[in-house]
Amino acid sequence: MKKQGGKKIKELEKEIETLIQEKDEYLNSWKRDLANYINYKNKECERTQEVVISLKELMFQKIIQILDNMYIAEKSIEKKLIDNPSIKGLLMIRKQMEDFLKSEGVSEIDEKKFNPEVHEIVEEVETSQKSGEVIEIIQKGYKINGKVLRPAKVKINKLS
Repeated sequence: MKKQGGKKIKELEKEIETLIQEKDEYLNSWKRDLANYINYKNKECERTQEVVISLKELMFQKIIQILDNMYIAEKSIEKKLIDNPSIKGLLMIRKQMEDFLKSEGVSEIDEKKFNPEVHEIVEEVETSQKSGEVIEIIQKGYKINGKVLRPAKVKINKLS
């Protein structure tokens, strides 16, 4: 009888050992799957943020185009009409759009020395100013968080 009991105990110990191994395999598999899920979730979050940033930049570019037209219209306003309430209202809307862009991190490019990363040359002229200096901004350029949304179109003193 003792032999049979010892055999039974050894069988149970072997079965326990097998169950522990299976448990460890399942646990390790679960941990790998959890790590994979967390990595997937993080990558999706990054991709979503990139899409949001791209969409915001696209929206800002469209607002900038509207501002361009407002600047053109503002230049054509006669001085005597500046105090007209309708004109003041339009200028307030322009200012509101500029403030909105600033609050979203969009800033005007204001470098006075030609920089090919932020400027696009429209015309070169000869003046007494330093070579490569921006003489006139034809169309404003904009950046968002250091990234160029649109380069400034400029007239510069001839490069030597």
